[in-house]
Amino acid sequence: MMTAEIDLEQVLETLGKLDPEELEAVEKQLTREKNKPKSFSTPKTLLEDERFLISFEDYLALSEDECDEIQLNAYEKYRDWIYHELEKRRAQWMLVCGGKIIESSPSLDDYPSDEKMFALGRQLGYAPLVFIANPVIEESYWVALPKNDFYPNLSITIGAADWNDAELKENGITMDADFDTGAASMWFDYYKLLAKNIIKRQRFKRTHAGYHFGRTYNCYALPVQIATVDETGKIISNIVSVLCVLNWQQSPFCMVNPSRNALVGRKILLNFPIRIELSGPNRSTKIFAETELHI
Repeated sequence: MMTAEIDLEQVLETLGKLDPEELEAVEKQLTREKNKPKSFSTPKTLLEDERFLISFEDYLALSEDECDEIQLNAYEKYRDWIYHELEKRRAQWMLVCGGKIIESSPSLDDYPSDEKMFALGRQLGYAPLVFIANPVIEESYWVALPKNDFYPNLSITIGAADWNDAELKENGITMDADFDTGAASMWFDYYKLLAKNIIKRQRFKRTHAGYHFGRTYNCYALPVQIATVDETGKIISNIVSVLCVLNWQQSPFCMVNPSRNALVGRKILLNFPIRIELSGPNRSTKIFAETELHI
């Protein structure tokens, strides 16, 4: 500070010795320097972008909409980089905090809890952000569709992850979901589940941007309880992370089937001890319990 003040005094002293023409020349030069375009280095990755290095305290002060805006802005600007990093790690999600990739996992069922993200943000001093891979969806066209086409479906009940069997039976939502093994995960109507208290708004689990049929949709990755009934009446249930889609009716999931309630992919085969039998002539789906589950 002392050096800067001495230098400034010297400059002022020098300017005081200039005649009017010299002062005018100096003024013009200063104006040109001021108007020169500034060169800024463009961040190549999200980790280098200071806009996403948000202090934890500042993040806590933001509204839900502001937090979602940060998350979706990151997807918009760095979508290719995010998906590349996830693919490189063979991960379904990764957690970024303080300009570093802290953790990743090959399963959405390991998606970090609000409690874990709060503790991490408090420890590192930065907002924790989680990004997920764009789920694989290769839809094939038993729901009746145009041109005598049909879409396979299966009956499921969905409830909160912490409900017991009685609560699931009394308060759960039972629906016929479109079933497609070309899809990797499970997708549901966010607001329908929220209204039934099956899911709850959470502080750090922010909305994600997904892409299907060339269109963007926004969703949350949240744990729920899924139950189905086999041919003998046996109830088979499990807790899994699913994708809860905002504005379901306007999402690309209703393009193939406008009356779709949910889309269930092969995750139900991988995470549940069941065998599913599809009958083309009968347009029917049958579920059989298996004695062993290999995950």
